[in-house]
Amino acid sequence: MKKLVQSKTCLGLKTTLLAGAACIAVATGAHAQTSSQSSYNFWTSPTMTGNWNGARTRLKDIGISLGGFYTGEYADAISGGNRQGGDMASQFGLGMDVDLGKLADLSGATLHFAVNQRVGRNTSADYIGNRLAVQEVYGAGETLRIVEMSYEQELDANHIDTKVGFYPMGNDFASTPLLLSFQNVGFCIHPQNLPASSGWSDYPTGKWGGRIKYMPSASPTTYVELGVYDVNPGYYAKSNGLKVSTSGSTGALIPLEVEYTAALGPDALPGHYKAGVYYDTSSAKDAADVTSAQNTMVTGRYGGYLLVDQMIYSFDGTPKRGLIAFAQVSYSDPQTSVFESTLDGGFVAEGPFAARPHDFIALGYVRAGLNNRTINAKELASGGKLYGLSDGEGVVELGYGLQATPWLLIHPNVQYITDPGTFSYNKHLKNAWALGLQTKIIF
Repeated sequence: MKKLVQSKTCLGLKTTLLAGAACIAVATGAHAQTSSQSSYNFWTSPTMTGNWNGARTRLKDIGISLGGFYTGEYADAISGGNRQGGDMASQFGLGMDVDLGKLADLSGATLHFAVNQRVGRNTSADYIGNRLAVQEVYGAGETLRIVEMSYEQELDANHIDTKVGFYPMGNDFASTPLLLSFQNVGFCIHPQNLPASSGWSDYPTGKWGGRIKYMPSASPTTYVELGVYDVNPGYYAKSNGLKVSTSGSTGALIPLEVEYTAALGPDALPGHYKAGVYYDTSSAKDAADVTSAQNTMVTGRYGGYLLVDQMIYSFDGTPKRGLIAFAQVSYSDPQTSVFESTLDGGFVAEGPFAARPHDFIALGYVRAGLNNRTINAKELASGGKLYGLSDGEGVVELGYGLQATPWLLIHPNVQYITDPGTFSYNKHLKNAWALGLQTKIIF
């Protein structure tokens, strides 16, 4: 279930305490099962709750895989921005994959189901004032959501893979899982101008649609995929977490992506090279329309992206531990996009120490670009009160991921935010520092 693992201050603290209590309760139960399941070890098991006295394996043998996770993120704004202070944000996810080949003799067919619950508050909104949230799990309405109900079918000896149903299209397009090594949303798997400037949807917000992927080789080093998805702004509302109807649809988003997977040199160092474009048939407000008196609409919007990650050095002569470089650039239609572009790059050292092969060190920079048409219109509309506005917000993040057990990650980090007032047209906000702590648990 690789997608699943991707995956008010007081409220956040309460959530953390409840999660801790749940962990202790499950741990107690897990230790209790060792007498009847001698192979289980709480500290070395791939999941916190273990194999459920063999039930998990028995279910998988008949085609049912179950899983869950918790992610908690605290961020404390210690200087700059609007004021100092911190918030906690959390999410819980549950999912199930059903192998219909085992369960119903439908070869290559799989059903996917997932739900998500988010709670907490956002340090960026409450204290700093910047756009790229210092807690990537904050967003999508902080509510219970149906994430996925989809059917996937492999065809032609696994050269073709199709998927249709209700799910976040970002599960299949413009994703770089390596960037889960960061806490700031600017690095969160996908360039953030894509969902901000079109009908694109990322986890945990699902929409109806489907895609077809073609892989020339059964062990794919290259693929091309094309999709069609509903554009429905209403799904982002907190009250619509359980919505699965198409009411409120404004059009369709059509993405196209190609990827090449590299294995460089004698050590077969892995790398991923993706390019994609999309077209959204919806109508949107002109990005230079900055006053309530205007209502200039434009039909159709587009965008594109290039995503690269490549291991450039192996620590032990294998592709499992090494230094990975990454870079991304994405661009959205300047006619309609206020958040016009994303540019980021950096390094992730996976397994930097032989004694800690599953830890990581991550260092990256991301810049969110504000449309110059919007800036010029805002300055003109202010009657001379605004001038010299910033055209981009930047974030530098450095963190260390401690894989304490196979199912528990503890990830402290520090973030430096430049021009935090860019998207609120406030040039007086000072650059800010934030200290973060991310915890991930796989159930």
